[in-house]
Amino acid sequence: MNCEQVEERLSAYLDNMLAPDERRTTTIHLQACPHCMMLLAELRQHDILLAQLPRVHPSAALHERIFSAPEMRELARLFVDRVLISDEQTQPLEFMRQQAARERIERLQLISLPGGRAPQTPAEEIPSTRLQTSFRSSPISGAHRKKRLFTPWKIAVAALLIVTLGTAGLFSLSLRKQATSSNIAGAITPPAAGPASGQTLPLAAGTRFVFWRAGALWSTLVDGNGHQPERLTPSNITVGAGWVVSPTLAGHVAGDMLAYIDVQRAEVHTVRSDGQRDTSIPQALLQTGTQAASVWKTTTGQTILSSLAWSNNGNMLAFVGDPSGSGQTNLYLYSTTTNKVQEVTPDLTGSIAHPVWSLDDTRLAFTLTHNGVVSILDYNMQNQGTLDLSNLATAQGDSTNSVLTLGWSPSASAPAVTWSLGTSGQISSVWIHRVGVDSTLYPQRLAGGEYLQALYSPRAAHDAGSWLLLTVVAGHAVDIWRVDLTPGAGLVPLSSGKQISFARWSPDGSSVFYLDRASNGVGSGHLVNALTGADEQLSNAIAVDPAPDWSADNQQLAYSSGTQITIANALNGSQVIRLNLHGPATALAWSPSTAHQLIVAFGAPTPGLYLVDTLHNTSSQLDHLGSSDQGQWTAIP
Repeated sequence: MNCEQVEERLSAYLDNMLAPDERRTTTIHLQACPHCMMLLAELRQHDILLAQLPRVHPSAALHERIFSAPEMRELARLFVDRVLISDEQTQPLEFMRQQAARERIERLQLISLPGGRAPQTPAEEIPSTRLQTSFRSSPISGAHRKKRLFTPWKIAVAALLIVTLGTAGLFSLSLRKQATSSNIAGAITPPAAGPASGQTLPLAAGTRFVFWRAGALWSTLVDGNGHQPERLTPSNITVGAGWVVSPTLAGHVAGDMLAYIDVQRAEVHTVRSDGQRDTSIPQALLQTGTQAASVWKTTTGQTILSSLAWSNNGNMLAFVGDPSGSGQTNLYLYSTTTNKVQEVTPDLTGSIAHPVWSLDDTRLAFTLTHNGVVSILDYNMQNQGTLDLSNLATAQGDSTNSVLTLGWSPSASAPAVTWSLGTSGQISSVWIHRVGVDSTLYPQRLAGGEYLQALYSPRAAHDAGSWLLLTVVAGHAVDIWRVDLTPGAGLVPLSSGKQISFARWSPDGSSVFYLDRASNGVGSGHLVNALTGADEQLSNAIAVDPAPDWSADNQQLAYSSGTQITIANALNGSQVIRLNLHGPATALAWSPSTAHQLIVAFGAPTPGLYLVDTLHNTSSQLDHLGSSDQGQWTAIP
């Protein structure tokens, strides 16, 4: 489908009126065509502006002027001629013409038309009261009256067309007056949007920050104008933990789809980033009749809540569920293009968790636990075959270990699965298994010992993939080590003589932030180059909560001392900006599209959500409730 064909379908695409195949091909084109995505964004923005315009109520004087005009009377006369001739009425034509025209002009009323796109109601479901018009009785015989049953409807349709033309003229006049009064050519200044009282209008286009609060997802437009958050999910739904945003596609700044679990009904939902097309996936997560609230705090419930995983192209969603009530979770794949669910049934039986997609979306790795034995399986999307990559009890010699982190190497030509084993805070080893050509080889252990943290970054080591390990001596983390996915690379020390309790990769894997000698959640913050080991101290007082956050361009690091927010230059830690905001921050989140925009959330006693312009050290308050949720970014094209 080319641009011209897509442009013709954009309005119907917004109204969800395309056939499934047409919508699928249109979506595929939009994902790869910035020009058409821009046109779609403009149409959506026009809908929002039109919907916010007030209803037009013409005066009685204007009504009289319109329908007493010679042009209107002539139009009514011509229409009556067409209708009566087509119905082959036997009454004298001139008498009927005069009678019908007189009745039409006397009875026609200008109606107010709301702005925006009309609700998507099929024509056959439109109540007849929308088109009803009263007609006086006329001296026509009973037989002739029966033959005229359809004539009023046809006249009413014409009346509706006439009214629409008249109202369009009023609307155009209103816009011209607004443009003149604002002294801006072509400007439309709609009234401020009211509270979201059941509105289902698309959210305005742009980069948005989404966060969880009180069982709902909220979305706020980040354009520097201090927009209030808008509810993204329906009011009758309670969103659980583990909600996810689709990956960022080429040419976009963030994902445009979300997936979440409604914990009341135990259903997986997907919703567009503009709040439209909230869809319940046709697959039960729990056994019918199960009290969902009693499951979510169990191991099975936590496994389900944390299982949502988008494919990298955003076309597939993987998740697990236990519809049989057996306590063993099954793996399901949902297609956003076909709205169908496929169950993955490996040869082994057991409880499935941690689904992770390969870079090219042709493979899906996951864990399977049976009788305390954990295995990692590789599901091939092309031949629908499943390969057992490892029996971890055999490979490790310890059946009590569980998989904490599971990931894929960044190479599509030589894919590899990598994972860490152990329990929270006590990690024993990291492993790799290369699939494809050497898939018959046993998994290889990259490192073994006692680690407090094992953090994987597919971007590190020049996009080859690397682990960050915090070694433990006498119960305390001492130093940071790097181990690349390259077999035989060995451990590379990144610090010496430290007592490190927290570390975090930069987005590109080139740097690491860590906290040394922390006490009561506050310690000495450092930046270390992941390749050279060059270390720079930032501050003696950096809090671990909220976690320091890297900007998308890897150039800045935001952190809190507990009462003060500071922005440090990642290349020169001595260059800092101390924000004018003060208080106990609960979350920090950089914009993915604008290098100097930062979201800061505050908790009690002065809760609030702020958009900060770090370039000018100014801020605008988005709301007065705040959020403890880290939040994620979306984009509405």
